Amino acid sequence: MVIRNWHRLAAVCCLYLALIVGGAGAADVEPSITLLGSDEAVYLGDSVIIELESVGLDDAVDTGPLRREAELLRETVGTRIMVISEQVVEMKLRRMELLPQREGRIIFGPLNGNSLKGRVTSNSITIDVQAPTDVQWQPDTDDLQIDVRLRMGDGSSQVSLPTARESSDATRQVFVGQHIIADIELRHRFPIADEQVSLPDFAGFDVLEQFVERRTIDERDDEPSWRLTAWRYHLFARHSGTLSLSPVSWTGTVIRSRTQRAVFNKSTPPLVLQIQPAVDPNHWWLPASDLSVSDSWSSDPRELSAGDEILRTITLSARDVLANHLPDIVPPESRALTTTPIRQSRSQQLQGEHIMATAVFEYRMIAQSPIPVFLDTVRIPWYDTVSASAREAIIPARRINVGLPDRADLLASLALDGNGFDRLLLRLEGSSAARSLPWQAILALLCLLAAWLWIQEFRYWRHERRQRKEGLKSTVLPEL
Repeated sequence: MVIRNWHRLAAVCCLYLALIVGGAGAADVEPSITLLGSDEAVYLGDSVIIELESVGLDDAVDTGPLRREAELLRETVGTRIMVISEQVVEMKLRRMELLPQREGRIIFGPLNGNSLKGRVTSNSITIDVQAPTDVQWQPDTDDLQIDVRLRMGDGSSQVSLPTARESSDATRQVFVGQHIIADIELRHRFPIADEQVSLPDFAGFDVLEQFVERRTIDERDDEPSWRLTAWRYHLFARHSGTLSLSPVSWTGTVIRSRTQRAVFNKSTPPLVLQIQPAVDPNHWWLPASDLSVSDSWSSDPRELSAGDEILRTITLSARDVLANHLPDIVPPESRALTTTPIRQSRSQQLQGEHIMATAVFEYRMIAQSPIPVFLDTVRIPWYDTVSASAREAIIPARRINVGLPDRADLLASLALDGNGFDRLLLRLEGSSAARSLPWQAILALLCLLAAWLWIQEFRYWRHERRQRKEGLKSTVLPEL
């Protein structure tokens, strides 16, 4: 019990010593009051930001002198822990937004405070407040910019867009259904109030949005940063001919300062595209930068027997097209092999600036007879926008040797609707001796059997003829 009390007494003593040492260390910190702010000239009506930092003071600093010639708009108060002279101290922070009330030179400070070491005085900040400018400020191209760019989806080149007053011959050749990327960007240096933006409605196009009204900061080398608002659309013309894009309009009030504001109304000229018709109107028109087609089977088609069912899946993938632009694939009909479509699915996804579209078609195929079946070539005509040439993707033709069904299935079929000859053939087919002979030997045996039968028939005919000739057998019936 005594030992435990000694432990408690030692802990209390250590805590007391720590408080004394900490207080002595804190007392060694030099008290200070610091005013931070810009000394650049401002216009009357603009606000200024002044930050106050204080360390080691008994009471809060009186900020009344700062409000003699300025109005306090807003103020925030906080603290920060920092190390000064190897001592951990608490710094008190105040951030004030002040609005000067007159023109001319205004001095903010000094401020006074009390500490254990006596009175503490801060520095001063001098700001020149100029009269509001009488010249109406208007933003120029260095303050506001509208940029509309159309380029080919395969990345080959920009699309040259003439205005509605110019000849459409200057446009780059764009085909119906070809992938076009539209980028719309608005840049401005200063904040904007009451902003309104009108974008084209893209009438006559299939549209896929990638991002809409994405706001970022555009930083360039050796230039002030821009506030950037961007849109990106993927366009596909539905029909050929002339298609117009309505102007992009941008209105609002740009705020350079409290006294320098300007209402603006900017817009782009109307844009025109001359869309070319399909090069090959006889087939499904499919302009793409890349295309592939393949098929797969649910089991090995080389082991297909009469009556068996198998699933065939055909996958068509194309780049820079929409999924609904892909054609339906119908394999050509094959003799003794029925084909029934059962389902199809389509999907698309953005990969960077490209669109990958995929269509999957599934078919149920049933073998009808044990004969060789030829699957015809599956052909997908398409237009390569990279090489500007018509191409064709194919699934090569193939031959499938459909075999006989299993013996159990064949026996069941013969039991229902077979005849005696069919049963004989089945017995021969099931005989181990017959299966061990080559087909040439079996064919020779059948030929010998047929020849022996013909010889027997010829001998019987000669015998009958000889009897009639000798009168041994009358051809006239006797009288009754």
